[in-house]
Amino acid sequence: MDAHHTDDLDEWLARLPKQTPAEMLAEVDAARRAAAEAPLPEPSLIPMPDFPYSWPHPLSGTVRFACPLACGWHHDERPGVDQARERIVLPLDPEQLERTLTVNAEARAAAMQARIEGAITQHFEADHPGR
Repeated sequence: MDAHHTDDLDEWLARLPKQTPAEMLAEVDAARRAAAEAPLPEPSLIPMPDFPYSWPHPLSGTVRFACPLACGWHHDERPGVDQARERIVLPLDPEQLERTLTVNAEARAAAMQARIEGAITQHFEADHPGR
């Protein structure tokens, strides 16, 4: 970042409202309470992933889900690369912006989970029937 952009950022940050320590603590406490009250995620058959390629390999960023029975099968996902990118219209209102981004992220996460679970289910039905 050059000096001009740094000055602009410093000026912009200086205009933001400052939180008091009490306000920061209240925000942290509210986040902790929300996390404690949040429902547990639904169980999934998705195993822990591996990341088989490191930078600068052309496939870096690949997330690999191997068969938990160690038969050698795996399903690879390349988040943000393999899936068609959908245009998102971003509203100017900060509350609507956050909601829009959250809804989009949740939809993409659900679609990826469905793809991975579908691939694992098909693999088990074909190669490990009855398991």
